[in-house]
Amino acid sequence: MSSSAVTGTPAEGPVAPTPIGRSLGQVSSRDATPVVGIPPVLEPPAPPPPSPDQIPETALRGRVRRAPRRARLYVYRLDAWSVMKVAFMLSVAMAIVIVSAVAGTWYLLDYSGVIATMSRNVDEVIGSGTTTFDLEAVLAFDRVMGLAVVIAALEIVLVSILAGIFAVLYNLTVGITGGVEVTFTDAF
Repeated sequence: MSSSAVTGTPAEGPVAPTPIGRSLGQVSSRDATPVVGIPPVLEPPAPPPPSPDQIPETALRGRVRRAPRRARLYVYRLDAWSVMKVAFMLSVAMAIVIVSAVAGTWYLLDYSGVIATMSRNVDEVIGSGTTTFDLEAVLAFDRVMGLAVVIAALEIVLVSILAGIFAVLYNLTVGITGGVEVTFTDAF
C-alpha cells in the first residue's frame, strides 16, 4: 500500500484509512479517524443588545405600553371529592397547629406557676374540709393533650365533611346564582 493511498492526494485532501476486513460501504462515521490540523470553524459572537439608555428617544416613542388583559370567568362546578381532599389536608394542618398551641400554652402556664396558683386558689375557695378537688390533677399535661387531640380529630372530620357538603350545595345553586365570578389578569 502506498503512502498516497493512506493520506490521500493533495487535491483530494486527507482520507481516513479503511478498517481491515470491511469495504468502504460498511464504514460508519464513528470508525473514521478525525482530521488533524484543520481548525474548527467558529462563528463570531452576536453583539449584545443595546441598553435602554443607548436607544434613541425616537425609537422609544413608537413603543406603546399595552394595558394588561383581563378575563372574567365564572366557577361553574366544584368537584366535591377534590374539595374534600383539599379541606382534609388543610384541616390536618390546622389540627397540628391546635395541638402545638395547646402544648405550648400549657408549658408556658406550668413554667410560670399559673396552674399551681390556680390550684391553691380553688382549694381556698372550695375549702379542704369535706370535698377534695385537685385542679392540678385535672389540668395535667396528659389530660389536656388528650382533650386537644380529640378536639383536633373532630375538627378534621367535621371540616372535611362540611367542605364536601358545601361543594355539593354550591353545584346545586349555580343554576340559580350563576356561580362565583373570578377575574384573571396577566399584570404582575
